[in-house]
Amino acid sequence: MPYKNNMGIEFIYRTIKTTLILGALIFVVTTIYYDFKIGLGILVGAGWGCLNLYFLTNLIKEALSPEKPDKRKIALIASVKFPLLYLLGYFILRLKYFLVTSLLSGFTLIFVVLFLKALGRWVLSISQPKESSSSSAEKKSKG
Repeated sequence: MPYKNNMGIEFIYRTIKTTLILGALIFVVTTIYYDFKIGLGILVGAGWGCLNLYFLTNLIKEALSPEKPDKRKIALIASVKFPLLYLLGYFILRLKYFLVTSLLSGFTLIFVVLFLKALGRWVLSISQPKESSSSSAEKKSKG
């Protein structure tokens, strides 16, 4: 079965899921071998980044929908994402419980996962043999 390079909305949801799993693994390893606060900061940063991408994805999906966009749903998503999510980020920073570098490491984790997933898809698309036009014409004439 040929590899299908489909980077739809499911790609973003799978990236969010992978980031949360990777953040949880990093939390466990960092807590065991280094420090609980740093591990938790990475996990909180990853969770905040995933929430941010989730709401942004849904906002864009609703606003650019081929059907008539639901303005109430767009307003609800925007009111959660912009004031509430950023206010939550502000209070997380104001707590001064986490190191800022651990929060930033967790927040940028989603970009690392996005890059690696896209790179993997690109490598897989290169490794798939492409049929030449002459070979497909030969198959049609034989069949």
